[in-house]
Amino acid sequence: MSGKAKAICYMIFSAGSFACMNAFVRLAGDVPSVEKSFFRNLVAAFVALVILLREKQGFAIKKGLLPYHLARSILGTIGVLCNFYAVDHLLLPNASILNKMSPFFVLLFSFLLLKERLTRFQIGAVLTAFIGALFVVHPTVENMVLVPSLIGLTSGIAAGGAYTMVRILGLKGERSPVIVFFFSVFSCLVVVPYLLFHF
Repeated sequence: MSGKAKAICYMIFSAGSFACMNAFVRLAGDVPSVEKSFFRNLVAAFVALVILLREKQGFAIKKGLLPYHLARSILGTIGVLCNFYAVDHLLLPNASILNKMSPFFVLLFSFLLLKERLTRFQIGAVLTAFIGALFVVHPTVENMVLVPSLIGLTSGIAAGGAYTMVRILGLKGERSPVIVFFFSVFSCLVVVPYLLFHF
């Protein structure tokens, strides 16, 4: 299997895993979204830590990449928090489709930041997928609440930016476990003040 085909398979598996995660976020019930985010990222940090320890290559990030790590972590944290909030306050399919607006913003950010050329096929494929998803979800005024919907859309925008930062870090040679570990620890630390008072 070629590297490109393998990457596509990983992305499909990732999308399925995120869909399952959203379902379990809903099943977690009345636990605050911030707490759900904390434990989700704590598990991710632990998994990345195990991988890094097994690789025995250290935890250091590559020189000059700290700004990209911070941008990825900030956007990723916003994306997770907004997505979990939307999952808790909207119908699950609607929250998921708003988060899956991220490919639109990946295309936009890739064009703006990476100067990657957008093909008609890429644009058409993303538009077709989104229109198809709308037919499945069929959002209406009754099942789309304005504020949670805007927060859900924000999760898609932030996720698109975070994916773009991951792409930049990868192109610059940063290791995947380091990217995941940095983001996961950052996301956990950001919500600690909230947990100290509201856990």
